[in-house]
Amino acid sequence: MSKLLRRLLGRPAPPDFRHSLQHSVLGELQHHGHRGGRIAMHRSIWGLQLPRQRLFKGLLLATLLTAVLASQIDAAGQLWGRQLLWWLERLELSGRFPAALHPADLPFLIATPALELFVDLPSPRTLAFNAIGVVALWWAAGLLPDAGRPAMYLLRLAALIHGAAVLFFVLWPASFPHTAREHVGNGLQQVWVLMLLTPWIHLPTFWFFEVSWWARLGVTLLTWAWLLLLAPLLYALHALVLHHAGLLAMPLLHLLFGVMVAIIGFVAIYGWAISLANARTLRRLEPR
Repeated sequence: MSKLLRRLLGRPAPPDFRHSLQHSVLGELQHHGHRGGRIAMHRSIWGLQLPRQRLFKGLLLATLLTAVLASQIDAAGQLWGRQLLWWLERLELSGRFPAALHPADLPFLIATPALELFVDLPSPRTLAFNAIGVVALWWAAGLLPDAGRPAMYLLRLAALIHGAAVLFFVLWPASFPHTAREHVGNGLQQVWVLMLLTPWIHLPTFWFFEVSWWARLGVTLLTWAWLLLLAPLLYALHALVLHHAGLLAMPLLHLLFGVMVAIIGFVAIYGWAISLANARTLRRLEPR
């Protein structure tokens, strides 16, 4: 191909013709892969159609689902509060766990349990052992093979977060501004906001595709069920970790093991649903 290009461009020709010929050849080459085959348009581009009626119905369904969920904000808060307090009592953690709920600062946020979990500050010995653990984790992550490079990045991110927490408690041990009640309450509110956003995230990423309305409704309800069940269990586990590891574990729990766990499940359900919908579309398009 390079010889042909040089032969074509090597012939005497007017500058304008030579320039247009070069762009014509290069424009044709950019549509071919490295093995010479032609690059086809991705199926997500050529297969997507967005009728106005589907867009209008999607917006209407997202608004309706959000309104229904928002109307159950008090019931959801009481459900999460009862479930969380039940687990804290069964785990026999030290603290006070009243049945009352702490009202939210904003009207669309959920009320959270007014719990008081007794959590200790880390001792100098604990900080020293954790500092050694951070260095060891950073070194061990570098030993992973190239196939484990994503795990290395994740482990080193965890090491950076926990190392920053260790440094903070070494320098300003009495200035940590967050409590266990705030950590648990803010985490529950983050999951609730994710539930409110679920229909609007599914609207452009799933509902716009040619799937049945039962599938559109089903993937959103399944995601809501996952988040509704996860929230009290996840933050009861956080309370257990804070009870044993102290405030030192809170930054790592909040940044990597809080709402991020809910998002991972959210994406997994979406991936399963869109793969199932794509498989059905391909079966429908297969020649009989």
